Amino acid sequence: MMQKNVRLCSVELSDYKNVAHGKIEMPCAAKRDFSCDRSEILGIYGQNGSGKTTVIEALSLAKFLLSGMPLPRDAADDIAKNSDTASCAVTFFIGDENAGICAEYFFMMRRADSVEHTVYIAEEKLSYRTVSDGKLSALKLLLHYEADKTGRFLSPKYRYDAMVKNGEDAVELAVAKKLAARGGTSFLFSADAKPFLQKAAEETVTDGEVLSLVMKMLTKYAAQGFFVVDSNHSGTIAIGAVMPLALQFDGDENTPENMMLSLTEPSVQAVSTYTFVKRSVHAINHVLGVLISDMQLAVKEYGGQVTADGRDGMRFEILSVRGETQIPLKCESEGIKKLISVLNILIAMYNHPSVLVAVDEFDAGVYEYLLGEILGILEENGRGQLLFTSHNLRPLEMIDRRALVFTTTNPENRYIRLSGVKGNLRDGYIRSIHIGGQKEELYGYSNPLEIARAFRLAGRMHEESEEI
Repeated sequence: MMQKNVRLCSVELSDYKNVAHGKIEMPCAAKRDFSCDRSEILGIYGQNGSGKTTVIEALSLAKFLLSGMPLPRDAADDIAKNSDTASCAVTFFIGDENAGICAEYFFMMRRADSVEHTVYIAEEKLSYRTVSDGKLSALKLLLHYEADKTGRFLSPKYRYDAMVKNGEDAVELAVAKKLAARGGTSFLFSADAKPFLQKAAEETVTDGEVLSLVMKMLTKYAAQGFFVVDSNHSGTIAIGAVMPLALQFDGDENTPENMMLSLTEPSVQAVSTYTFVKRSVHAINHVLGVLISDMQLAVKEYGGQVTADGRDGMRFEILSVRGETQIPLKCESEGIKKLISVLNILIAMYNHPSVLVAVDEFDAGVYEYLLGEILGILEENGRGQLLFTSHNLRPLEMIDRRALVFTTTNPENRYIRLSGVKGNLRDGYIRSIHIGGQKEELYGYSNPLEIARAFRLAGRMHEESEEI
């Protein structure tokens, strides 16, 4: 039996921040090649505040929910100001080179009056389509959860009936529902609902095996192959006190996915985590020395120490090594720390088809030429998926134009691929900004003379306020 891969196909948003509606598709999914196990890259470009980061944040919330984790307390900020709800549908291909399915996970957040959480998951759906020769079947519902519905809040009815055999089961399921809403977690992927859903998969003939497969594969994928590096990651590095080190591991639940390395003092981690960090640093060094001439990392041990939760641990520090000189990692540039922090998961993405890395502002602090080279190599030789946002336009000259999506000024249609652009895509994009020619406007263009006038007027107002 061949190993089944999990690949991101698309993300569709509604009433999500400033995106009334928008959909992005990964390059292979866009051309209905779902079974590919080679590298896929998708870059999202556009002006500030046009919805690039929104895609990364939506994927971050999807990962939270698939992992059974509560939404962040500021998740209400992701809902458009003129709406009480925001929704996201993420589609994944699950299968091998011969066959598979496209599983869609849909969730809707709603503003809450609860003091404990500002939002809750009001609705969830799991649906799927079979894939055959690049063609998709009609969408079939696996499970539909409605938190605000009284009585039977799960459909189809036959699935709900398989879960609830008696009054006690019904009470326990209702408690699981209440806990999910109160805690801001997914119901479908919660630990409380898991035994009921397993029962439903086992005892229903219709699509029971598909439901079991989807739940199992998406849960495993969220834990081991789905990595999101958001703006908080970069912001933490910019502050300079700690550095998040993104780790790809093999299922040890005690190993943190994003380990915070102190840059001002040695870190203390459990021995199992420390062993994994050493192995990760060894892997990182193979790539780092090629990207940044003669640079390596060294792990300096300070001896054993009990962790805050009572486990045997190790106190250690990661140093930057150039030739015979060792310096604290905090002394390196922000760009180098950003690269080091994500190199481990980029290595995983390069080597494994079931790894997705979604990075906001991938270019932050990274030399333009190096950024282009990294993306070109990942696209040409890698096996996993990379989705990134950037302001640096060099990748437009380095990667396939089908691997690029651009934001528009239309909130009802936020993301498009350019059409009719021949030759250099970078030049074509800039030309489209200035003179148009695309099906949507790409940039809210401001006249340079108006910008200069605004600066002059602001300066005069400042001077007048000082006189007062």
